[in-house]
Amino acid sequence: MRQATLRSRLIMGFGFVTVPLVVLLLCNNLYATKVVHTQVALTNQNLLTMYMNDMDKVLEELENYLYKTAEQDQSLISLSQYGQESWEYYLAKTQTVNALYLNTNYYSAADVLFAYSTKYDDLFLAQQQSVSYEDKQLIQDKLYQLVREQHAGSAFYSSWNIVKLNDRYALVMIVDTGYQSFIGAWVDLDRLMMPLHLLNNDQRGEALLFSDAGDIMAGVNSEFVDRLEATDFRNYVKQDSQSYHIVNLEKPYLLVVQRSKLAAMSLLMLLPESSLLEGLPVFRKLTYAVPLLAAGILVFYLIFVQKSLVKPIHSLIQGMRRIRAGDLSARLDENKLTEFIVINETFNGMAKQIEHLKIDIYEEQIRTQKAELKHLQAQIHPHFFMNSLNIVYHLAQIKEYDLIQNMSLHLVRYFRYSTRTQITTITIKDELEHVYNYLSIQKLRFPESLIFDIDVEPGLESVGVPPLIVQPLAENCVIHGFSVQSGEPFAIRIRVTRDPEAPDQYLLVEVADNGKGFTPDKLAELEARVYATEPGEGSIGLWNIVRRGRLYFKSEIQMTFANALPRGASVVLRLPQGAAEPEGGNADV
Repeated sequence: MRQATLRSRLIMGFGFVTVPLVVLLLCNNLYATKVVHTQVALTNQNLLTMYMNDMDKVLEELENYLYKTAEQDQSLISLSQYGQESWEYYLAKTQTVNALYLNTNYYSAADVLFAYSTKYDDLFLAQQQSVSYEDKQLIQDKLYQLVREQHAGSAFYSSWNIVKLNDRYALVMIVDTGYQSFIGAWVDLDRLMMPLHLLNNDQRGEALLFSDAGDIMAGVNSEFVDRLEATDFRNYVKQDSQSYHIVNLEKPYLLVVQRSKLAAMSLLMLLPESSLLEGLPVFRKLTYAVPLLAAGILVFYLIFVQKSLVKPIHSLIQGMRRIRAGDLSARLDENKLTEFIVINETFNGMAKQIEHLKIDIYEEQIRTQKAELKHLQAQIHPHFFMNSLNIVYHLAQIKEYDLIQNMSLHLVRYFRYSTRTQITTITIKDELEHVYNYLSIQKLRFPESLIFDIDVEPGLESVGVPPLIVQPLAENCVIHGFSVQSGEPFAIRIRVTRDPEAPDQYLLVEVADNGKGFTPDKLAELEARVYATEPGEGSIGLWNIVRRGRLYFKSEIQMTFANALPRGASVVLRLPQGAAEPEGGNADV
């Protein structure tokens, strides 16, 4: 069986890539039309839901106001309790009208608020300033007709009712006080639809209100009237399970519907399908030409591969066969491609290069230790990053934006310092400035509960240490030792002094607090874990300090734990002096 050549494999690879892409492109265009329909319908359904919820909220607020007033307003309740000519009736009537006018300011969606006394057939109206005198008279006559035709206790007094006045529709709700008086509200649907008029004016769609009885009540463009009246939308309104419908009104329209929870009406939106699929039909035709284009590209691709890749590789194979046959004078021809130039040079100089490939084991060990040191240093970054995000989250919860700005400045300095993984040596001064930034961030979180003090013995500021060797100790104080006593803040004290036993050779870094302290079992556990070979499941930060200190100073370092007096914890780190000169200083901090 003949083995496949490089040329055939390249052709197969090209086919495996392009054929699925072409098929996917064709299917994607066909699927895009449906996706556009669905997504546009979903978007507009959400828009309708938002507007209808706003309408329902307005109606619900009016409904609550009407029921509350009918139950609690003594002036309204007493309209039919006194004689028509009595002073009490005049006072109740005046207070009722004043209350209605006052509440028109709070319930601006209601065009008219009104009260009615069945005993004296008196109707009192309070209209919005936008309602003309003629409209007020028409509304008043219509309300007289409604309240006179209805009987107390009928369903008319328990919900919003659709009323037609001339060519306009309105929602009316009347609440019976139970004392021969009523209170109600008149809401003009055209004014309620004003937020959606912008969509109608955009000429890209039509939003309208549709009653359950089959009447188009508001928001109809005059050009749509004839086409819409010939279509019965009641079937679409009832089909709540389908997210959208395609309706033919001379041309296809996408229809989405949202029913009201409080009134017998629905909000409909009609969008021209042609405006939704802009460019898709043309793009679909272009995709049909993609297979022809792919075939043409394949021809040029084969010519290019033959000249640039297959021929040089064939020459390389011939040269290797000559070398294997013992013809050491075989050389590869020159090639313009950089990759084949490298192959040529490598092929001809292979024997000579082997001679120079001896590895210095000591230098390799040094490089390995430096890589491990940087890796350990980098482990600290995500540990504090999660803690700092938690601080930002809590400050944002209490909306302390000034503190967030202050904290952000400290965070910038902190992360600018801690992300300099290329620097292996810094000064004690730089490290303690970094600790200061960290504790300042924590103090912003606990301004009344945290204090700290940092002190360095003169002459030790310029001593070189590995980065982030003190900060984890301060962080552990905050995380594990934080304990606020009554009337006393949590205090952290950091001291850097010379070791009294060897003042010229070692220095001591003490980090102490007045928090919870260590239990005897915890002290023994920490002493064992920080000197372990592997970090284990806990105390990774402390093990990290000891491990990096050993790699940096090339000698043992000591970390001791104790309980401070009268309470709290104390951690002392004993480090050698006289390390390498620090790199970078605080220029980047």
